[in-house]
Amino acid sequence: MKGLLIKDLLLLKNQQRFFLLFFLMSAGMLLADFNSVFVINYVTMIFSLFTLSSISYDEFDNGYAFLFTLPITRNQYAAEKYVFGLVTGGFAWIVVTVFAVSMNFFRGRAGAGELVGMAFLYLFISLLFLAVVVPVQLKFGAEKGRVVLISMIGAIFAAGFVMIKAAKTLQIDFLSTAAASLSPGLVIAAVPIISLAAVFVSYFISVKIMKKKQF
Repeated sequence: MKGLLIKDLLLLKNQQRFFLLFFLMSAGMLLADFNSVFVINYVTMIFSLFTLSSISYDEFDNGYAFLFTLPITRNQYAAEKYVFGLVTGGFAWIVVTVFAVSMNFFRGRAGAGELVGMAFLYLFISLLFLAVVVPVQLKFGAEKGRVVLISMIGAIFAAGFVMIKAAKTLQIDFLSTAAASLSPGLVIAAVPIISLAAVFVSYFISVKIMKKKQF
């Protein structure tokens, strides 16, 4: 797995200007007093999704056929994609979170602990998103995978729209009920558990997908 991780990190060197530009843009947003939590969440999500780019590189020009002549297993390949997403997203998360907390400190604002807590929450949400997109990319490839992801997002929004309409028709206030039954502490505790469980299940799905692939 170490070799695969080094390979993907070296591929990212070709996009180092993009990384620098993105960090500068993020710093500019924080200096302009954008919502810190939004910036942290956005940057973490974007950098985590470089895993999809690495999968696309591997698929290009019969790359899989070459990779699996090396002493690696399909289990290791699948696991490395999650580790790579965590490394890239985690690095971006640390850099932007430290900068956001520093900006809050220099502006004389309190609530650094709350900001870090929310940042941790969105770090696990990015893991949850990674758990969804990695098996989809492995199964359908870059082009079809993009269509499937868009379809899934559309289906989620459609389901949400239908639920809201049904709630209005039946005069049910889901938001008030949820707010009354779920405390913030419970939500913060549940998100990491759900995210880690999703990654665990997603990994085994990805392994099955890779074992069925023919090169």
